[in-house]
Amino acid sequence: MTLKRITKQDKHGEKFDSKLELYFYELLNKENIKFDFQVQYTLHPSFKYNKATVRAMTLTVDFDFTKHGKNIIVDTKGFQRPDNKLKWKLIKYVLFQSGKTPEIHFPKNQKECGEVIQIIKKL
Repeated sequence: MTLKRITKQDKHGEKFDSKLELYFYELLNKENIKFDFQVQYTLHPSFKYNKATVRAMTLTVDFDFTKHGKNIIVDTKGFQRPDNKLKWKLIKYVLFQSGKTPEIHFPKNQKECGEVIQIIKKL
């Protein structure tokens, strides 16, 4: 299996993991939609196992609108890494356990980014 090379972008004083992430960021700013960028969720905390420390497992989502009155999370995904499916199952469980069940969207291209923007504006 060959992994696709990700093109990192630096702009607006932020580091973006992809051109698609930067594109969505700029769409949100153009529409004056408030959001939190690069929000980290803990899927399980660190713990000791036979005297060895097991690191916490985290997932960083690209765009989180939950603190701004919109129950939605967006992660731009032009390319999905193999471990992402498992991490997204775990984050859904963590969110569910905390009583939160935001909509989660994974736009894969600019057209889908525009569609998600329309969904956010209606919330």
